[in-house]
Amino acid sequence: MTVLIAQNTKDKIILGADTGCFYGYSGSKFHLDNHKKHLKISQVNDIIYSGTGSVSEIINFGLFCQTRKPERNDQLGIQRFFVDFGKWLKEQNIEPDGKVNNNYFLVFDKKLFHFQDGAVSEILEDDFATDGAGYREAYMALYLGKSVEQAINLTIEMNVWASGKAQIVEIEKDQITG
Repeated sequence: MTVLIAQNTKDKIILGADTGCFYGYSGSKFHLDNHKKHLKISQVNDIIYSGTGSVSEIINFGLFCQTRKPERNDQLGIQRFFVDFGKWLKEQNIEPDGKVNNNYFLVFDKKLFHFQDGAVSEILEDDFATDGAGYREAYMALYLGKSVEQAINLTIEMNVWASGKAQIVEIEKDQITG
């Protein structure tokens, strides 16, 4: 379980996440801030992404991104990228039906996208989106004018499925290559 935030401003894209990681049906958890190399926001080549759902799928998405990137930086190009990821999951015998089950925020070539429930939408300048178990609390905090970091911290306080510390990644648009 998690909380993710993606915000697109004039000059930068901000991604935020908690660092709690729950697994199994027992509700066991650990905090990714103790695992410096594996956090909920990652960069592989020209792609920066965060994901909510199965940790194994998020890790496999990172492997997929090591050798591929979207052909275009528009909604259909990113949709095709996730369709190809589903095919790759099936080919690798990871997901028998080739379905991408997780939701992701993806930054590619100065644009911010949200893959949710099988479809891609672009998050335009001066807008934001939230995802994960704490999406309601995070959305409310952002709507009330809180920063991404403040919204993550408030969600950690309010939602039992968000925990740990806030992880914030700010990407200056003039530094993004793609």
